[in-house]
Amino acid sequence: MKRLSILFTFLIIIISGCIGQETPIVSTKDGVIITDFSFEHSPVYAEDNVGLRLEVQNVGGNEAELKKIQVYGVDFDCIDTTRAWCNKGADPTEFDGTYIGEDRFLDPPNTEINFEGGKCYHEWRLQAPSGVTSETNYDFRVRVKYDYNTTYSGMIRVIDDIYIQSLKEDEKQKLFSSGGLVSSEVTNGPISITPYSSRHFIVSPGDQKQKRPIKFKIENVGKGYPYIKDPVSGDIRNYHIKIIEIGGITDCDKDPTNGEIKLSSGKSHTINCKFETPTTDGFTNKLDKPFQIRFEYSYYVDGSTSITVKPAY
Repeated sequence: MKRLSILFTFLIIIISGCIGQETPIVSTKDGVIITDFSFEHSPVYAEDNVGLRLEVQNVGGNEAELKKIQVYGVDFDCIDTTRAWCNKGADPTEFDGTYIGEDRFLDPPNTEINFEGGKCYHEWRLQAPSGVTSETNYDFRVRVKYDYNTTYSGMIRVIDDIYIQSLKEDEKQKLFSSGGLVSSEVTNGPISITPYSSRHFIVSPGDQKQKRPIKFKIENVGKGYPYIKDPVSGDIRNYHIKIIEIGGITDCDKDPTNGEIKLSSGKSHTINCKFETPTTDGFTNKLDKPFQIRFEYSYYVDGSTSITVKPAY
């Protein structure tokens, strides 16, 4: 039986952007992005009230559910306002609480009808510290946590020697260079899934069903990090994602208890799966077999802004 080792190669057009005061550039490597995190004006004077605005948007390929929005970096206290900022007219714990807004479910964009992804907007009314005696700069940070999922769909072409000989040379080389993968698609989001390396699926006469390996690279391509929150204990497992659905392939590397895998340093991980070839009498010359892998995870992205406070007159 002939076996050829093929490296799958994909061309990915990368559009990178930044989060902050400037308008972010949308990328296929994002799920939920922070489109605005800023004060309505700066500078302000001690004890002045000022609005802090936050807007987030889903630009990925699946629905997002906002889970928590944390604002930090400075002290918040509405009793001792000499040094601390006061969150006026709201529960001070909302900066570190579970998000309960009605717009916590954000739809993905629909490019076919030019419909942008769902947005969430919120504004806090803050009072600057009263004890500022010299011009002071305050740095605010925000962390947005949300639930997301990523789906990879592919089609592998199983062929025999007769089919190979029927191809023109350019068609043969194209099939070989793709490793037999005739289609490949992954939903936009911060977690990317690509076939990393594999054997070409050529079946010789008389071959029985076999499980042959397919290797996939799971990569964090977003601006934040994934994690899993244990539904029972509430413990956070940083850099973890969970395989929740597999179709067309079997025996993927994952934790046998909870189906999770961990990305090394939050960046990437390689898993091995098995693809079952048919017997040679089970198809004629070629057979296209679809497969799919679906992951779910929580994810967070950070943003920052600053404001200058001057002493009161």
